[in-house]
Amino acid sequence: MKTKSSVKKRSADDKMVRRKGRLYIINKKNPRHKKRQG
Repeated sequence: MKTKSSVKKRSADDKMVRRKGRLYIINKKNPRHKKRQG
């Protein structure tokens, strides 16, 4: 998982999720898109 200061959706399959005050991008079809903001 990559950690970035700003996260954006890279594809239509990406989902933005807020967990414990942090923003995550998850993607079942392309797990390489996984990111966390912070």
